Amino acid sequence: MSDYRLLVAQEVIVFLDSLKKVERLRLMRRFEEIAAFPGNYADYEERDPTGRRIDVNVFGKFAIAFWDDFADRDLKIISVKIADR
Repeated sequence: MSDYRLLVAQEVIVFLDSLKKVERLRLMRRFEEIAAFPGNYADYEERDPTGRRIDVNVFGKFAIAFWDDFADRDLKIISVKIADR
């Protein structure tokens, strides 16, 4: 188990609420897996407007963007959206 604290953006919570229960539970489990070992789930990276590295994990039909805030030991789920095909 990781010593990271999992933080989820409000927009992500609203998105999760729009999904079927099974999809919501699968995504929440994936969030916990990412928090345990963030480096194992970085499929590619993007940069936010400030230049900060944002990792993205493609999980089924979803793209989960997260930020590993190592200094604070927080794993921040920034966004979840339908992945490009």
